[in-house]
Amino acid sequence: MWTATSRKSSYIHCCLDISHNLLLLSKSIAQLLIPPGSLILLGLVGIFFWQKRWGKWLAFASFVLLWLFSTAPVSNMLTSSLEHQYPAYSFNQILPNDTAIILLGNGVQEQAADYQFRDTLNRFGMMRTIYAAQIAKQTNLPIYATGGTPLSKRVTSESSVMKHWLISFGVDATKIHEENQANTTWENALFTKTLLEKKNINTVVLVTSAWHMPRAVWCFEQQGLHVIPAPTDYLTDQADYDIRSFLPRWDRLADSGHALHEYLGLFWYKLKYG
Repeated sequence: MWTATSRKSSYIHCCLDISHNLLLLSKSIAQLLIPPGSLILLGLVGIFFWQKRWGKWLAFASFVLLWLFSTAPVSNMLTSSLEHQYPAYSFNQILPNDTAIILLGNGVQEQAADYQFRDTLNRFGMMRTIYAAQIAKQTNLPIYATGGTPLSKRVTSESSVMKHWLISFGVDATKIHEENQANTTWENALFTKTLLEKKNINTVVLVTSAWHMPRAVWCFEQQGLHVIPAPTDYLTDQADYDIRSFLPRWDRLADSGHALHEYLGLFWYKLKYG
């Protein structure tokens, strides 16, 4: 016979499973809509309808787009329009008293062999954390690390891993606060806003990757916060082009994918929350 406590626990687990499955579904759809997934699907449709003229054109278009998205000029065009929307953070600016630093997570590398199989930060998460630590030590502001355990069964949240590294980089542990439930950028803003209200904080120095900044700023401004962007880890290449720039590279395709993911994500957020 179930007790009230067991029924409540079962209900909570059911809600968590539904939430996890919806998050998995949304991220899977997004993954298929962004290269290379979308281009593979486009090519397969073209091959399936190869006997038709438009089928051949689809297959040809998939290869051309795959090449273009893998080149420096195209990837730079996509990333620069995101990264140049906000200027770099100025360490000399005077900040209001009701200000805190917000550090957004970007995923965790689970059981990293080079760290005794402990969870650590991935590339983007580490670069964000390094930059946030510099700002925190220069301003002595409180810092809120936000990030849960999206699509993972691990115990360690993104916020906990970021806190560990912030302390390693010399940030005062008493200045660090965690928000460990958020699984999306929208939830980062929504859940952190609740913590900030308790401290009467209305201005935030927002630290995230430069290509992610437009969507992040929009989310936090929707919560009524005054946002000071602090972008880091730029993808846009500043070097001159040569013949190699027009040849396909795997990392350029990844950069294009990050940019397209942001365009898609911002469109979806404004459609869903705007």
